[in-house]
Amino acid sequence: MDAEQGINEDIRQIRNEIAELRADVKTFTEQAHHLQATALLAEFRNTCADAIVNGYREAGCDAIGKEAKECPSWQKCRPVFGELFGEMLEHLRAGELTAEDLGLVRERAAALRSKSPFERCAGCHEEAEKQISQQLGMLRAIGAYREESNTGDLVRAMPEEEAAALFSDSLSSPVRIQIVKALYREGKSFTDLSKMTGLRGGNLLFHLEKLQKSGMILQRGERGEYQITHRGYEVLNAVAELLEKLHG
Repeated sequence: MDAEQGINEDIRQIRNEIAELRADVKTFTEQAHHLQATALLAEFRNTCADAIVNGYREAGCDAIGKEAKECPSWQKCRPVFGELFGEMLEHLRAGELTAEDLGLVRERAAALRSKSPFERCAGCHEEAEKQISQQLGMLRAIGAYREESNTGDLVRAMPEEEAAALFSDSLSSPVRIQIVKALYREGKSFTDLSKMTGLRGGNLLFHLEKLQKSGMILQRGERGEYQITHRGYEVLNAVAELLEKLHG
């Protein structure tokens, strides 16, 4: 009986060793494939960078051009959008686009949007955002952009008062969310917002001042139209994505 138990123990050990060996082989194979894929992507970027950058930049401008249609200012705007796209796509040559780089590109896009002279410009800027997202997807697909998973660090470093003020004040009212949503695509006048919300005078001004104070919206001139800021744009997108995850 003891001999049989000893044989069974030897068999168990052999099986464990075989399982460990298989795991080692699998790990080695996966690492080899990863290194090979990384090398191929690097070679792909080096040989095709010019074509990719120029192609995506021109495609992005062409897409906005369709939105602009016969706008007399389009020929002046096209090189501006081309430079914006090129600023992000040029990181392809170095093989890396950081979150900070992407943030600067989006800030510049928001600054361009805030300086738009016509209401019809909103459609072009909306298309520009779509093109930036598509270009980001391409960079992510070929390994030129990787989102760092540092949510835990961000939570630990999050300033409580600023976070509380963001959600408990500026977005604590359905009316204020309605206003920011209305400004997501284009600017609106006080009269437009009054008709939309059903609020007049001081009641509407109260909500607008709350949103301006929190940096979610701004007003162009003393009595100009109200527009969403880059901060408001990003916060609204983040809230929409959060609700989608919660409902999912």
